[in-house]
Amino acid sequence: MCWILLLLLFWLLMVTCTYMIFYYEAANGSHLELMRSKGSVPLLLLKGFFWTLYSHLVLASLTLTALHRSFWQLSAEPANRTPIVFVHGLYHNHTAWRLYLGWFRKWGWRHVKAINLTGKFRSIKDFTQILASEVDEILAETGCDKTDLVGHSMGGLVIRSYLKGNSAKAKVRRIVTLGSPHSGSKLAVFAVGDAAREMHPGSPFLETLNQAGRQVPEGVGFYAIYSIVDNMVLPNDSARLPGDEVKNIEAPVVNHVGLLFSRRTAGLVRQCLEKG
Repeated sequence: MCWILLLLLFWLLMVTCTYMIFYYEAANGSHLELMRSKGSVPLLLLKGFFWTLYSHLVLASLTLTALHRSFWQLSAEPANRTPIVFVHGLYHNHTAWRLYLGWFRKWGWRHVKAINLTGKFRSIKDFTQILASEVDEILAETGCDKTDLVGHSMGGLVIRSYLKGNSAKAKVRRIVTLGSPHSGSKLAVFAVGDAAREMHPGSPFLETLNQAGRQVPEGVGFYAIYSIVDNMVLPNDSARLPGDEVKNIEAPVVNHVGLLFSRRTAGLVRQCLEKG
């Protein structure tokens, strides 16, 4: 019993630390003023804190849904809309998208798939190859010529890396990123693995990914959804991608992981994919 309490205290301490670092970063930049324009800063931070506790519990509970294999399989019915491929973030797996898959099926999508980026400590370039293979497989199974891609956190960088390939441009209709550190995150220094190092601000990977010029190919819609209380992407504006071809959209007040479990945020993704 004692070790359970210690584990809970450690968890609460870690969550508190992320928001202390978040506040320090915001106070030493322009983000704090942005938060003040949205409401009471302590209240916004408190909402983010409780969203973090809630989302971590949901994430842990959804792990068991991996056993429900039929839920994760593509429908055998004919395609009625552009299929959606969901790409998870660092150290997560496909179960992180359990609620999104349920919502989008209720909203009329038959072909939605959450993929697994196997090998937790591999590079984003390695994950890009997995995504490329999954996209080809899904297009072959559905008979569609294009897919929509939705990525959370690192998943958004995997998608952008994939889009750099010449053949990928013809296979993608729209892209939505959720809390993706497009310019890196200072908190990545606390993570381990090749992908974590690639998310350090100023890393060679990000320098190449963000090199001058058009970020999104012609004909591909790109939407970057961010939260002003995202406690994992520092600086916060890294979750936004510059460029006239990109639409940056503010999510409801929710933490980084909570972007995966907020129905209102999922509704924003739906709007992005349904735009004419």
